[in-house]
Amino acid sequence: MSAAKSRNFRRRGGDTEANEDDGDTSTTFRSKPPSSAKPKKPQAPKLLSFADDEEISNPRPRSSAKPQRPSKPSSSHKITTLKDRIAHSSSVSSNVQPQAGTYTKEALRELQKNTRTLVSSSTTTTTSSSRSEPVIVLKGLVKPVVSEPQGRHSDSEGEHKEVEGKLSSLGIQNGKDSFFPDEETIKAIRAKRERLRKARPAAPDYISLDGGSNHGAAEGLSDEEPEFRGRIAMFEEKGEGGGKKGVFEEVEERLRDEEENDDDYEEEKMWEEEQFRKGLGKRMDEGAARVDVPVVQGAQQNKFVVSSAAAVYGGVPSADARVPSVSPSIGGATESMPALDVVPMSQQAERARKALVENVRRLKESHERTMSSLSKTDENLSASFLKITALENSLVVADEKYRFMQKLRNYVSNMCDFLQHKAFYIEELEEQMKKLHEDRASAIFERRTTNNDDEMIEVEAAVKAVMSVLNKKGNNMEAAKSAAQEAFAAVRKQKDLPVKLDEFGRDLNLEKRMQMKVRAEAHQRKRSQAFNSNKLASMELDDPKIEGESSTDESDSESQAYQSQRDLVLQAADGIFSDASEEYGQLSFVKRRMEEWKREYSSSYKDAYMSLSLPLVFSPYVRLELLRWDPLHKGLDFQEMKWYKLLFTYGLPEDGKDFVHDDGDADLELVPNLVEKVALPILHYEISHCWDMLSQQETVNAIAATKLIVQHVSHESEALADLLVSIRTRLADAVANLTVPTWSPPVVAAVADAARVAAYRFGVSVRLLRNICSWKDVFSMPVLENLALDELLFGKVLPHLRIISENVQDAITRTERIIASLSGVWAGPSVIADRKRKLQPLLTYVLSLGRILERRNAPESDTSHLARRLKKILVDLNEYDHARTMARTFHLKEAL
Repeated sequence: MSAAKSRNFRRRGGDTEANEDDGDTSTTFRSKPPSSAKPKKPQAPKLLSFADDEEISNPRPRSSAKPQRPSKPSSSHKITTLKDRIAHSSSVSSNVQPQAGTYTKEALRELQKNTRTLVSSSTTTTTSSSRSEPVIVLKGLVKPVVSEPQGRHSDSEGEHKEVEGKLSSLGIQNGKDSFFPDEETIKAIRAKRERLRKARPAAPDYISLDGGSNHGAAEGLSDEEPEFRGRIAMFEEKGEGGGKKGVFEEVEERLRDEEENDDDYEEEKMWEEEQFRKGLGKRMDEGAARVDVPVVQGAQQNKFVVSSAAAVYGGVPSADARVPSVSPSIGGATESMPALDVVPMSQQAERARKALVENVRRLKESHERTMSSLSKTDENLSASFLKITALENSLVVADEKYRFMQKLRNYVSNMCDFLQHKAFYIEELEEQMKKLHEDRASAIFERRTTNNDDEMIEVEAAVKAVMSVLNKKGNNMEAAKSAAQEAFAAVRKQKDLPVKLDEFGRDLNLEKRMQMKVRAEAHQRKRSQAFNSNKLASMELDDPKIEGESSTDESDSESQAYQSQRDLVLQAADGIFSDASEEYGQLSFVKRRMEEWKREYSSSYKDAYMSLSLPLVFSPYVRLELLRWDPLHKGLDFQEMKWYKLLFTYGLPEDGKDFVHDDGDADLELVPNLVEKVALPILHYEISHCWDMLSQQETVNAIAATKLIVQHVSHESEALADLLVSIRTRLADAVANLTVPTWSPPVVAAVADAARVAAYRFGVSVRLLRNICSWKDVFSMPVLENLALDELLFGKVLPHLRIISENVQDAITRTERIIASLSGVWAGPSVIADRKRKLQPLLTYVLSLGRILERRNAPESDTSHLARRLKKILVDLNEYDHARTMARTFHLKEAL
């Protein structure tokens, strides 16, 4: 083996301790930094090498044997198995460890004992004596000890003496005929070496684990140059005949030996390449398990080839030539393996192919997992981007919502303060309008009551006087009339109020006398217009102004006063919101703001329970507009008002295209709630305090307003129930307060105004009966039957008809008025059998009139006319059998 290769193999780190314990050796590695100790092969004599003993005097005789090149690297390495290598490599981080370059006496001895050499082809001619003594090759520098400079000098002296003794034992002495320098020259050279050593830094005890680096090149040195000029190389070789060779050799002789062993070198090189091939082939299947070891070039980049160095680094014969050579391994180190454990190339190729296929399969699986992970990452990234975008949009929406809600909050707060301030004025106007309606109704009711009382007082006094005379004197009509006139004069005299003066001389009763005079004149004027003495015996059906049935109780002056005061109240109402901006004073602007809130942010709209608060927000505007609503008189209905039209479409789109009906929307009950909370109390007050039950027009208007309320308000509403109770109570009071006279015909004939008063009272009863029957769409039939039939018709009207039954013409006329009032409820073609039975007392009375007419000795023309009227009454009562009988009795030929 060449000297360059042999010097680049160093022992594996960590094996020094193992060699001390069990004598095993490890692989070599390349030298690291230039400062580390490096064992060297024997060099030429021109390079001075100093042993421990400096007093060698005898020169070493020249050997006749030619130096041999080593066939392979140092044999001090032990060949280990794969299992041992794996176990050993797993315990350390690298397969190469540095070796310190300091040698002591004990280390040299141990090294000499454990050193083995391999037999080369050029050493077959050596003798058995030379084979028994191994050649010791030491390389490394003398590392100075910094902490003990004096002790080092003493140790060097001792080592020098010991080496000199060894050389003397080998027959090497320093004489005068020696080619080597004398003692003075050696001392001078040593002093120079010591100066050079002190001039450079101390060698480090630690060598880097980077096996592939070239520290020498990093520090300006190359592999061909000696790392240290002052290195010491000691070796001994055995020559033929037991001759000894000293430490120093001549360069010329070594060059000559190198030329003679060129052939051996070529043979050894071939053998070395074979070992490399085998070793590398063996390790192919182990490459996958050793991927953590850095791979470097096994060959040297720069080979130091010098003929003199080749002569110096010769081969050393070994005691056992059968030991296989060690091949260099990856990383600059060598490993030992059996030479016979070689796998065929086909199997290696098959294993490599299978390994490649398996790697490709794993690569594909890894690629699929990577692509799947990439796809999931892309999806997550897209989802993250979408979430970020959604969050950004939500932040923008939240910002807009916050701004909107702050503005709305300020708007609602200002609006509430504004409405709270205006609430007092609205309530005051409502009270004035209620008082105005109540005063109007009270004036009418008081005037009617006063007129009735004035008439009834005079008539009742006269009737009492006539009845007293008739009871005493029989049918003396003259006496009865005289008593009646006396009674009239007495009552009128009582009405004349005397003059009553106060302290200032004013008459306190003057105003009352004037009012009585005005009432008497108005009453006389009305009586002359509405009642005629020619109509006492017969009241024609075609007369539109029947006494008591027309609502003529209100005077024209009272109507004008009411209208002027009402206009003043409405004018004041128009100026309530005039001092506010439109966004607060106009209901349309308030509605638009609330609708915008509901449309843009419905969730917060629902969370604020605005469906419950809206009636309170809109009620001031509605109340102010409802001042114009007079439910008892002809006027504007609230369905035609502005507030109703605006709020009826609350929450609906303007174009109506995107409207989706939602039964769960609480705002659908906005208008019904306002009707129940605002409009219904107004109607309730009007019914309770202002409604004239005898006025047909007010009754019709009240019925229409009540139906309108019932359409908007739930039937379970307590306010609606209270309204209906109030209406029934007012009707029952009117029936109870009504009086229909039952005076006999002689009394009526004796008293001048008795017939007129009785006709008026009957007319009032017929008017009340008609008004009660008008509530047929509001009240149930039992309620109407109790009020109209039981209490009014059968209790007060029918007794009056029985009294005047002898006056057939007058009785038939008043019966026709009653049947007309009952039309649509108990009379007419739509009446069912159950209702027909309720009028049995009236039917009996009509049949009695037929019998009375049949007994009369009147002309046939007059009888036929009255009989036809009775037949028509029976047909209206759905009594067709009795009507046919009536027609046969009076020979009537008309069809039913």
